[in-house]
Amino acid sequence: MTAPALSTAVPVPAPAGAGTARPRPLPDHGTLSRHKYHGCKCPACVEHYLAYQRARHRKRGYGTWQPYVDAEPIRQHLLALNAAGLSYAVIAERIGRATATVTGFIYDASPRRPRKKRATPEIAAAILAVTAAEVMPGQVDSTGTGRRVQALAAIGWPMRTLGPHIGTHPACVGRLAGQRYVLRSTARMVADAYENLQHQRPEEHGVSLATAVKTRKWAARQGWPDPVWWDDMGRIDDPTFDPKSAERDLNRDQLAALRRTEIDHLRGFGLTDETIAVRLGLALSTVHAITVELRTGQRRDRAQTAKEAA
Repeated sequence: MTAPALSTAVPVPAPAGAGTARPRPLPDHGTLSRHKYHGCKCPACVEHYLAYQRARHRKRGYGTWQPYVDAEPIRQHLLALNAAGLSYAVIAERIGRATATVTGFIYDASPRRPRKKRATPEIAAAILAVTAAEVMPGQVDSTGTGRRVQALAAIGWPMRTLGPHIGTHPACVGRLAGQRYVLRSTARMVADAYENLQHQRPEEHGVSLATAVKTRKWAARQGWPDPVWWDDMGRIDDPTFDPKSAERDLNRDQLAALRRTEIDHLRGFGLTDETIAVRLGLALSTVHAITVELRTGQRRDRAQTAKEAA
């Protein structure tokens, strides 16, 4: 007669008023948890436990034993994934853990059980390996989307007024510049709106002059390049490209040539020198001088101008 098969589940006490206990699967054989917390003495579990102990003692002897790591990088990664649209339940399912394991890095479980400050290296590696692009293939990097919204703000388009042009709620536009990922459809709608609006004045679409000027100044304080700058530089969708370092790398002649191109481009839309000066953050006299150069075709001698001014 064959012996009855051993059960692989342990009963879990049922809540008051419930009928029968709900079985909970045991960890697999050959795992530390099966031996340490469930007392399994099978050869596979015992050998795994002994191997764990040998490794632990060896690392302690060398001073490299690190059973836990700081949980703050895990928390920040989880917050970023959640902001990109992944729920904590989906993340937990992705790494094969309970949802409480993931939310324990975000919330306090109770007044006596604050959020986790440490984690095992295995848990840390599993969570940090999760990416929004992998879990949600319909999403793309938001670098180009955010830069396009910022560039439109640089020429006077308040973010809330961009909502109808993009096809989204006005309150959501500002968030696009801060997200790591956006839906592919959202990125496409922002790109279409950018192409339509980058050569249009917001004042001609219901935005007051005062609001447009205020928006341009605010964007200038943030250091956001405008569409003309991106047309010259390119790489608006490249997340490895740093606009600030590129601006620093321009020498004096390159910067002067870039400004001439910007002013010539804006003059083509009938903008006055005063408007161009405000939009580009330049002195009105500088814009006047470059405008004369463009109209007459004669370049001014900057060295001679400096001597006369002295």
